[in-house]
Amino acid sequence: MINKNEIFPIGIGTWKIDYENIGNDMEGLIHSYKEGQNYLSLYMLYNNGEVVRSLKDYVNKLDREKIFINVNIEPTIEKVEDIEKQLNEYLEILNLEYVDNIQLHTPKATKLELLDTYKEMKRLVNIGKVRYLGISNCNLEQLKEINEKIKLDFFEGVYNLECKTNEHIGILDYCKENDITFIAYQALRRNRTAERKYPVLLELAEKYKKTQNQIILNWIIKEKGIKPLIKCTNVERINENLSSLDFEMEKKDYEKLNSFESEEFNNIKIDWYGTGDGVTIDQLPNQF
Repeated sequence: MINKNEIFPIGIGTWKIDYENIGNDMEGLIHSYKEGQNYLSLYMLYNNGEVVRSLKDYVNKLDREKIFINVNIEPTIEKVEDIEKQLNEYLEILNLEYVDNIQLHTPKATKLELLDTYKEMKRLVNIGKVRYLGISNCNLEQLKEINEKIKLDFFEGVYNLECKTNEHIGILDYCKENDITFIAYQALRRNRTAERKYPVLLELAEKYKKTQNQIILNWIIKEKGIKPLIKCTNVERINENLSSLDFEMEKKDYEKLNSFESEEFNNIKIDWYGTGDGVTIDQLPNQF
């Protein structure tokens, strides 16, 4: 079994997998695995579970002991039994005996108290259906509430050059201090960051003879200690992403990226509690 410290620096995302023609994406998915990418994140929310169902054959082609599978508990948890019911659906669809990590996709996904939700998830760890616990899209207060009572191993949240909210509010530091692995989605903002052609990215891409996206991934992984989750099934693009691991930048160049701030994104109000006043954190990178 893969332990949390053995996870490859870049995870396999599944957003917008072509579930109706999964054969079109299978070559890229297998290539990612063969190149060492061993973290797979699954969401029943995508297309009402069709993405997960379409990936059954893919998962069963892999060595179960060499793939780390994360699943998300998603809207809506009405009662405590709903949590194991959702987990069982993943296990049955994928023909698995256990998953490696389970996480609440967002605190808004449960109508139970957050701590009660995680007590039940911890029970699933205790009976062997799950190995690790994570949480996604919560704020620092919620992260502390759970981690101080029930140890968390993973936090999944948005992080990229423009969207540094999770760093600003202290989540990134808290994760480092408490041995919580930070998994970042939308690390490249689906190529929209590169499309904006920020001078600092153009400068560093030219200096190191790399693409802007390779510069971003290298910085996120090597400087920030974050593991980005990338959905990519094009073999050439997968190799480009993996090549972001093959070089080092000078400290002064990492510092340029560390100090970069986007006032556009910083000025967006985040709606952490579902009040409708602001933008939910998962939608932050979709702005602009």
